[in-house]
Amino acid sequence: MTEQLRDGRSTRWDPHRRERRLAIINAAIAAIEDFGPDALTGQIADKAGVPRTHVYRHFEGKQALDFAVSRHVALQIGQQIRAGLATQGSPRDIIGASISQHLGWIEAHPNLYRFLAQHAYAVNATGSPAVDDAKAAFAGELSALLAGYMRLFDMDTTPAERVVVGVVGMVDATAAWWLEHHDVPRAELTAALTEQVWLIIDHTARSLGVTIDPDVSLPALT
Repeated sequence: MTEQLRDGRSTRWDPHRRERRLAIINAAIAAIEDFGPDALTGQIADKAGVPRTHVYRHFEGKQALDFAVSRHVALQIGQQIRAGLATQGSPRDIIGASISQHLGWIEAHPNLYRFLAQHAYAVNATGSPAVDDAKAAFAGELSALLAGYMRLFDMDTTPAERVVVGVVGMVDATAAWWLEHHDVPRAELTAALTEQVWLIIDHTARSLGVTIDPDVSLPALT
């Protein structure tokens, strides 16, 4: 009976703990935005409005907090990229919209992007490498879309992952370069990357015996 009461009291505070964790994660994001990817615990605590020692009452350490921040931000990026990929239209329209969303997020959150790049292969609480970064979010959404269209055209989906790795690597490397060279307008870079990505996808489709017009609207995926 005593054990049940203790368990009940403990679980009653779970929503509060989750709220405090989320508040600290959001505070960490704000601190990174303001002070850079190496924001200090004291700066995070100030943003959260709590004493410095309270930050790690909800996380096992800095690494655990970094992992939680990376995962939270990657989910947000995934949602934004998904909105771009949900664009109805031609292959160029869809590719361009997704790249524009990706570059738009990077342009608006340069320090967060740098933070994610630094912590992309941190180790999470289970001891597994964490790949919750901008590149992984982009790859996941693009893989699902490309495989869906390949099935629609009765194509073998096996090459999808290989194509996505190449495309995402190119886009991410270009985005990292662009972050330090803002003399290139986002619209110009988006157009160039859209053309390069299309060439890769077109080459893959033709090697599988399928020709797709890049300027003709694609049917909606169900």
